Amino acid sequence: MKTMTAIHDYYDRLAPDYDRDRFGNSYGRFVDAEERGVLRDWLAGTALAEVVDIGCGTGRLLDFAMTGVDASAEMLKVAAGKFPDRRLVQSALPSLDLSDASFAAATCFHVFMHLDEALIVASLAEIARVLKPGGRLIVDIPSRHRRALGRRKSSDTGWHGETAASRADVVGWAGPAWRVRRRRGVLVFPIHRTPGRLRGLLSGADSLIGRTPLARWASYHAYELERVG
Repeated sequence: MKTMTAIHDYYDRLAPDYDRDRFGNSYGRFVDAEERGVLRDWLAGTALAEVVDIGCGTGRLLDFAMTGVDASAEMLKVAAGKFPDRRLVQSALPSLDLSDASFAAATCFHVFMHLDEALIVASLAEIARVLKPGGRLIVDIPSRHRRALGRRKSSDTGWHGETAASRADVVGWAGPAWRVRRRRGVLVFPIHRTPGRLRGLLSGADSLIGRTPLARWASYHAYELERVG
């Protein structure tokens, strides 16, 4: 696992083209739509001012939060251009420059998959610190069960997307500070192998299956954790 500095430098370099390269295609739009569906459902009724997006990057999901946190200064520059009214903080897990018990909810997408288990445990403890009692964390991570079905090659970086988890893993990492409320699968279908013209037709079905026991085999899982105490 590379150092956190290496991860930050990587995303600094990607920042100018990140939105176009990652989400400006049918695959990226598919992922974005499913993740937004999760956030719309699970953050319903939560005021924007009460939500922080940890690992906000270029601000893709900042329409769900008034505060965004990211380690990459270049990513935050892009986010500021899109959301000039948002509070943006340059800070990195597992130590956030945020006050204790200052939010009712946090989102954290495409972050934990880059961290090793020790960093995830420390990060969960830090996020618990900045949430109010009963506060919720919505976080995603690749499915360990789906990974076991294939032969995934390690990334060139040695850390990019290397960490996957089962529900039992997440429960163990969370410890007594958190309760797992629910889980939803994202990308049950092998969308990366599906012709682009067909991807949009599968979005609704993929989202529905992600709510069933078959979600175990989805590529990613979104979890909602509740801060205990």
